[in-house]
Amino acid sequence: MSRTIRVGAVVMRDESGRVLNVRKRGTSMLMLPGGKPEVGEDPRDTAVREFAEELGVELDPLLLRGIGRFTTAAANEPGHSLVADVFEHPFRAVDAPRAEIEHLEWVDPSAARGSMAPLNSEHVFPGLIDRTPLARLAPQRIAVYTGSAMGADPRFARAAEEFGAVLAARGIDLVYGGGKVGLMGVVADAVLADGGEAFGVIPQRLVDGEIGHAGLTRLEVVPDMHARKRRMIALADALVALPGGPGTLEEFFEAFTWMNLGLHNRPVALVDVDRYWQPMLTALGDMVERGFLAQRYLDSLIVESDPEALLRRLSEWTPPPAKWG
Repeated sequence: MSRTIRVGAVVMRDESGRVLNVRKRGTSMLMLPGGKPEVGEDPRDTAVREFAEELGVELDPLLLRGIGRFTTAAANEPGHSLVADVFEHPFRAVDAPRAEIEHLEWVDPSAARGSMAPLNSEHVFPGLIDRTPLARLAPQRIAVYTGSAMGADPRFARAAEEFGAVLAARGIDLVYGGGKVGLMGVVADAVLADGGEAFGVIPQRLVDGEIGHAGLTRLEVVPDMHARKRRMIALADALVALPGGPGTLEEFFEAFTWMNLGLHNRPVALVDVDRYWQPMLTALGDMVERGFLAQRYLDSLIVESDPEALLRRLSEWTPPPAKWG
């Protein structure tokens, strides 16, 4: 009987654009590094774990970005279908195969020959032939920072609901703080109502306070706020702030600062509902004038009031040089 196999796989390219492929012991096809998830494991965690087990290299979750989810024939299990969540990571030196890997090879996608897994030949390689830069990928998941309050103006809730509906319509997963209250709850409910997937990350203390959303695709409980912020970045391909209070500002500025330092490679954006973010943008402009913020980092910040325009700019974004090289 045919069955579906789920895997997480990694695209890693060298300076010439060649893609790292492996051949597992007892098989004949070259394929991307990766493998099957453990029970309850996020595909991104699967990709990082499998890469380490197969090649002895630890990938940085904050530099792993989604390419897409592809359905194809399984390479080594005839009659089975494969659903692969594929991610790209910047180049790392790989010395020798480990575990069940018998052979590794760097392959030019435009000149691939011989026994190649269907995932590569039918999906991944055709999309890489133009050597699309890592940053210029449509986000598969977006982390949203926004208020645990509704705000005094109903336009905030309408904007949050619209943003969630647009994410679901575009097939983009939501990552957020996991609460059921305020604008954060509105965004999550809108995504779920339109058939999208919503992943929450929440500290144990807030779960104990009974504000966790019980209807999410998955709710991860982490020890504290620091772990929550890092995990949200790791699970997403872009980071977007809607109106909110001090907590939203804390999340936004950490994401913005880490982008400037090159600690992650995600675009950071603001949904500017009723010019909500203009006072902060004025302050950031003043920081540039007074020599505390480089203009290139302010220019890299995406600001839009329309969700569709914002999503388009997320796909067009290129990271600035890291502050310290």
